Amino acid sequence: MAAYATVADYEARAAVTLAEGSPRRAQVEAYLDDASALMARHIPADYTPDAGTLRAICVAVVRRVMANPGGYRQRTIGQYSESLGEDGGLYLTDDEKAQLAPEDVTDPDADAAYTLGVADEGLPGWHPDPCDWRHLGYARRGLL
Repeated sequence: MAAYATVADYEARAAVTLAEGSPRRAQVEAYLDDASALMARHIPADYTPDAGTLRAICVAVVRRVMANPGGYRQRTIGQYSESLGEDGGLYLTDDEKAQLAPEDVTDPDADAAYTLGVADEGLPGWHPDPCDWRHLGYARRGLL
């Protein structure tokens, strides 16, 4: 399986230049292959995500692992302490996994707004209010 991104894609997004034959370039190539394999596990069998999405996610995964390969949250050397913004290591976020799957179109109105009634008219002894208080002027006087 070919990687979803190239070293040139990584270089452009990370603003770095990796010399041909350098150990760092070989490491990025290996991580791109690894990230692509991780991503492929989350893509449904009969679905092909957009190539740009695949490239963006693949590079993001590799940038995380290159920036923080040990997955450290904080490091301290003597009196110097540094907190790292995100976990390191080779992994996909929940958002990245969601982008690798097709949108759920089974219910097109799933995200539509709706209203629920709050009165339970099925309770024994419940009756609608027999008096419409608005016609008695209470609303005009600010009592409702």
